[in-house]
Amino acid sequence: MLSAALCTALATTVFADNLPAPKAKNVIDQFADSHINTNANQLSKILSNDATFKFTKGTEVLSQSQISVLKQMRQNEGIKQNCTTDIEVLSSNAALVMAKVNFIYEDFIIENYLTLELDQNQNWKITRINKFFKETENPRPNSKR
Repeated sequence: MLSAALCTALATTVFADNLPAPKAKNVIDQFADSHINTNANQLSKILSNDATFKFTKGTEVLSQSQISVLKQMRQNEGIKQNCTTDIEVLSSNAALVMAKVNFIYEDFIIENYLTLELDQNQNWKITRINKFFKETENPRPNSKR
């Protein structure tokens, strides 16, 4: 019995640092919701003023500012995305969280790697998003012969 209690306590201590603060998890969930509902106002509340978005076009890495992303999102405001989400916290501590948020569409996945930081006002803000576009393999067999 003592061994079981000791193992539980040790596991809790070892893995406790990988769990983000509840408010950081809320920011990650709000990011996913803002994408699904194309809600720029919601996204603007959780981005830092100097947030950057990195993505590729061919072999070139492009960057967008927070202002640019919000402007583009406002042009499509309210469009409901036809996707599901998969959220994983990769690592976290008291001031920094790394998370992966996948938006899974029928033919492709948008992988987002988020960096969240605790700001001077003790609010979690997204400071960087690295975005990857991945095609999914079509699970339906090809019926042509």
